[in-house]
Amino acid sequence: MAYRLCFNALLALALVPQLVSAACECGYQSHSIKSNENPVYTDALESDFLHLTDINAQKDWARQVWDIPAVGTAPWGRNATLDNVITNPLPGDVGTTGVKGGDPGLELRVSAGEPRGGAVKNGEIATIRRDMKYGSFRAGIKYTPQSGTCGAFFFYESDKGEIDVEFLSKLYQDPNKKADLLLVIHADDGVPRDELFRPTPVAFRPQDGFHEYRFDWTPDRITYYADGQFLYETKVGVPYRAGGLILNHWSNGDPGWSAGPPAKDANMQFSYVKAYFNSSSGAANAEYKSRCKDPKAPNAICKVPDQTTPPDPGKAMTFLSPNKGLPGDSPSPPPTIPPPEQPPPPPAAPQKRPSPDNSCGVRMGFADLIPPTVKIRAVNRTLELVVLHYPSNRNQSIKLLPARQLSRLTLITNHLIRQLRIMNRGHLILRQRRRWRIAKSHPR
Repeated sequence: MAYRLCFNALLALALVPQLVSAACECGYQSHSIKSNENPVYTDALESDFLHLTDINAQKDWARQVWDIPAVGTAPWGRNATLDNVITNPLPGDVGTTGVKGGDPGLELRVSAGEPRGGAVKNGEIATIRRDMKYGSFRAGIKYTPQSGTCGAFFFYESDKGEIDVEFLSKLYQDPNKKADLLLVIHADDGVPRDELFRPTPVAFRPQDGFHEYRFDWTPDRITYYADGQFLYETKVGVPYRAGGLILNHWSNGDPGWSAGPPAKDANMQFSYVKAYFNSSSGAANAEYKSRCKDPKAPNAICKVPDQTTPPDPGKAMTFLSPNKGLPGDSPSPPPTIPPPEQPPPPPAAPQKRPSPDNSCGVRMGFADLIPPTVKIRAVNRTLELVVLHYPSNRNQSIKLLPARQLSRLTLITNHLIRQLRIMNRGHLILRQRRRWRIAKSHPR
């Protein structure tokens, strides 16, 4: 992820306890193709985007809204908008064309051409749940044929706890070259760079059809697959804290990364997301214990089928949980904020952390309540933080020092604290806690 400004604008979506199902009440058994292990996970989040007619009607995902100014070699900023997240469901149970024409599913769009206002419009959604801790995560994706965008399907806890599957459409324009997926991990300091950033060739072009991209995350390893074929496995930099999933698609014209913007509107299509995981939430774990009466009972534990061929929207898909992310389905159980976890011991010989430029998932926090809308803009080489929907119901602007002089500004609201750091190379990070006050900025 190239530039680190992290905030979200979660929609107000009510969560209620998940209904007990007659099947799968004791969990979901995933099969590790690489190690031939069969871990069982307590929870599932399955989203059938081929039949989702209204993104606002489901309760598992929230569209994101944020602005990131142009930084470094990027000529443009990035603007995530509600309008660039589009549903295009199938007219029937199966098919290859959505009701709006073109490929079916959830579209994350990057708007074409030179942007007005200095920022390229893009699309992003994030899970409401952020209590996912270890599991098997899968997505059916057809990438855009338009050059000049970056897309990602990834797990995110923090800048030191992230697992990415990423795409750069500029890499897929030569039909005579193998396409590379970018398998990226953000981990604690001291992890060798070649273990964090791994371009990996696949036997297909991601824009030619839907394919399943998958990563399995266990306490000691991360394993990547495409259409059930093993790609890469690492045992270093493995996250150890709970988080959530993010899907995004963007461009800022940076020639060293996304390139673009695209000459035509670029759509990244998602046919489904399937996540089978353990929860760090006390409420979710209590609900699991109450519904799982006998793990040995027939169908108490459901086996998750392996997708070993490209997923075809013209054929019926298999979903195991009572929630497929469609209106009328049972929503996922409400997560609670887990207690702080003790980090593992530091590496014996710490090294300089590798540059974070080689990743393109947007850093985000996750909030229980709707946060203020926050925008960052450059004013005479000075960054200005504009807070809209302030708790006192008025707008407030806070002018900051030039980036080279500022290392930290902390805003604490009655809902959450957001910590804005300006890192080396102008990277921006936003974090959350509780209560409102304005702390002093600290020069380097």
